[in-house]
Amino acid sequence: MAAFLKIVSGVYLAFVWFVAFIAISVPPPVAASVGSSNLAAVITILIGVGLSIPAVALFAFGQVVGDVRIIRNNARLQSDRLQAMRSYYEPERRQRSA
Repeated sequence: MAAFLKIVSGVYLAFVWFVAFIAISVPPPVAASVGSSNLAAVITILIGVGLSIPAVALFAFGQVVGDVRIIRNNARLQSDRLQAMRSYYEPERRQRSA
């Protein structure tokens, strides 16, 4: 699931910046009449940054999901190892105290 979330966020991010690049490379006809194509490019970049925020949040959530899965697996492995050590040492301790 973590990989899926990261892939979706990457595709969305690539799509947003591809559209922003296309919008910057082809200036709108309104910018020619106003005389400020630089303003249109700046606004396009700001819109691209604003639309990129959900992709960053989705990527971060995917990272958290992956990290939680790793932590859970490590905790299970350590629990199994601790159980094995207890089963090895506890019978010996019971024999000494008896």
